Amino acid sequence: MAGCVTPPRIVQVPPPPPPTPVAAFPALVRIPAESLPSFSDDADTASLHTAALASAAYYRMMPPDTLFSLAGDTYSARDLASSMDYLASILESTPNKMQWLARIGSDFAVYQSVGVDPRRTVTFSSYYEPTIHARLQPDTIYRYPLYGRPPDLVNVDLGLFGAQWQGTRLSGRVQGLSLVPYPVRGDIDSGGLLRGKGLEIAWARDPLDIFFLQIEGSGWLDLGKGKMVRIRYDGDNGRRYRSVGQYMIASGRVHARGFDHNALVRYMKRHPQERQDLLNVDERYVFFQIDTSTTSAFAYGNISQPLTAGRSVATDPKVFPKGALAWIDVQAKPPTRRFVLNQDEGGAIQGPGRVDFFAGHGKKAEHLATHFWYPGQLYFLVKKKESPLPPPSK
Repeated sequence: MAGCVTPPRIVQVPPPPPPTPVAAFPALVRIPAESLPSFSDDADTASLHTAALASAAYYRMMPPDTLFSLAGDTYSARDLASSMDYLASILESTPNKMQWLARIGSDFAVYQSVGVDPRRTVTFSSYYEPTIHARLQPDTIYRYPLYGRPPDLVNVDLGLFGAQWQGTRLSGRVQGLSLVPYPVRGDIDSGGLLRGKGLEIAWARDPLDIFFLQIEGSGWLDLGKGKMVRIRYDGDNGRRYRSVGQYMIASGRVHARGFDHNALVRYMKRHPQERQDLLNVDERYVFFQIDTSTTSAFAYGNISQPLTAGRSVATDPKVFPKGALAWIDVQAKPPTRRFVLNQDEGGAIQGPGRVDFFAGHGKKAEHLATHFWYPGQLYFLVKKKESPLPPPSK
């Protein structure tokens, strides 16, 4: 009889799905309603609307259940896209600036950067798109090469291996079975590592022009006879940026007081024998590509969306959420207080105490970018999940 007993049915219960990784940004603290800053905005509304739509498009490109943690509050990519849509609808339906400022103040959760001191100080700089004189073929004047991306340069996004590494990337080259650091500026410019390998995409007349273009990340080449072409960032050697100016001050070559971009250029012109050794202090090296596509008129940030002059900023993606809405209070002369979108990054912009403000292109942008260095505060904003949609515009 025992042999006739039907064995119990074993039900295979599938294991629970792994939890969705959360990208955490602990360098932010939640600001209670009674401590909110008095929001103001010193720029035009249309540019904010344009920048908000770009960030909304970025969030829609990622899986909607991607999670972000801001000071312990968790938001999905869907939430952040909705936040951008909400901002755009407020701007469309509420033409009065004071009214839409009030809506943002009441309907958004606010987080502040911890900065670098008890006052939560953040240092603001600015960047722009320079234009440099160049040619597509070398001659006796245009003899300093701009290099395209080497084929052995490998980039690794560590965020793909775990949310705890969100925003962290490595660059190097494969040696055997290992990824090793890529050579430094001195190897490339002084040592001629890439010379004669067919990677030259243009030639400049001044190595300082190339150096400043590498710092800014993208810009324009003036090829003469009225022809301009866009040149874009196409990777870097992964080395950490080091300020040549700060090294010159520390080594006693120049005085800190009154030192700026123009002072650096003057010193280099007067001491050409030191120029390359000084530039080699910054081991970081940027590679470029020439863009002649239909999108060449636009500058792009790290969210693969066009930047908006005066509204886009660059921060450290390991510290602050890419694409997010922010408000800056910069103690400039006059003060700069406005909403911006976190849409780019930079080699020199590291940690919770640095922000780079995109000035655009042209002489005014160049003047602003080369003279902008001020303290201030940085806040991030996300729509409260209970906030209703604004009424449709009439």
